[in-house]
Amino acid sequence: MKKEYDIFVDALADLPEGRELNLTVRDLAPGPRKYEARYVKAIVSSKPEQMPEAATLWVRFQRGHLHPHPWAINILEQLGEYEVAAQVGIIT
Repeated sequence: MKKEYDIFVDALADLPEGRELNLTVRDLAPGPRKYEARYVKAIVSSKPEQMPEAATLWVRFQRGHLHPHPWAINILEQLGEYEVAAQVGIIT
């Protein structure tokens, strides 16, 4: 059985296909680790048939609406800790 993940995005343009991306996905495996967030380096495709060995990626928009067709995700590396963006414009 293929692994399944989901991701929340504002728009499909946030998932450029065919290149390495750093993404936060949720593991949908049943059991106590279901919905565990993972920070990964991965390649995604809207055409799962072009990546037959890849896991299934369900794309959700910020309000939870599910995209009608599954995508594919090939996780290249678990990145562990999240990147912390520099704080800009904060006056202390």
